[in-house]
Amino acid sequence: MKSRYLALALLGLLAVGCDVFNPRTTTRLQTSSNTVDVFARNDTLLVATGDSGLLAFDISRPKVPRELWHADLGRDCRCVIAKGAAAYVGTDSGIVIYQLTTGEQTRQYAGGAGQVVTALAADSTRLFAATADGVTVFDFASPDPIRYIPVAGEPTGLARRDSRLFVSLRDWGVRVFNILPGDSFVLDTLRLGRHCRAEGVTVSSGGYCIVSQGDSGILTYYTPAPDSFPFGGGGGGGSRSAYAAAATDGVEQAAFYLADSTTVTVTEIINRPGTGSFSEDIGPDLQGFTRRICLGGNGYVYTASGDAGIYIIRE
Repeated sequence: MKSRYLALALLGLLAVGCDVFNPRTTTRLQTSSNTVDVFARNDTLLVATGDSGLLAFDISRPKVPRELWHADLGRDCRCVIAKGAAAYVGTDSGIVIYQLTTGEQTRQYAGGAGQVVTALAADSTRLFAATADGVTVFDFASPDPIRYIPVAGEPTGLARRDSRLFVSLRDWGVRVFNILPGDSFVLDTLRLGRHCRAEGVTVSSGGYCIVSQGDSGILTYYTPAPDSFPFGGGGGGGSRSAYAAAATDGVEQAAFYLADSTTVTVTEIINRPGTGSFSEDIGPDLQGFTRRICLGGNGYVYTASGDAGIYIIRE
């Protein structure tokens, strides 16, 4: 009799939608059109869509996001990040800036406003914008560019860590620049994944650099000692594709989240450089085409999944 009651209780939990067997619950958030990028900052999720829209959601309750505001940029959105109280949106003709809390446009700038901005990164004082043939550097205190870094190749992604700027290039790999006093940028001796297709680059604060290589998987490096730790290399990452990546912080242990267009995988929990412990898929098979993912710092992964919208997956 007791076992019968337990079975009925379990069926009751399933009937009300509690996923007993899979703790990684997933919410799908549909947007009006193609979702191209997501960026989480505190309790706000920024979403860039291909039909010139920028949306902001309250994610204080991640499984029940609430729209805060919606801005129409009048141009195609390509990427978005937040810094301080502002949202910076890369478009097909420059950068547009919005107040993070209200959605009010504050100003527009770009070194060459007619250029397509493919990726954005920031540190405490500067904004980095990747365009077709280089990276433009801005100071947050001024709308004028302070530096232009020409790059041979097509930039697809940017990442900042310590005194380095990582630039992923389509059909080349990743170039790494040392940032010297006076905003001088010189090529590092570190050359990651040369002549490999690079869809993007992610660097964790613990020093792990993940290069997304599309159909070829990933390349992963431990940048404090790059010569001693490449793995998933060469052809990259086994049979799984990787169009986007995100990484948790930490040196002793780091989790890599990879998107292969239809699946998000958490992989390679690292206890020391060169050692991985497990890999598993999280969430269901995703519709659309997932090219961007981000970690919210609240235990959830957010995806930009094209015309399928956004998936919110518990880590």
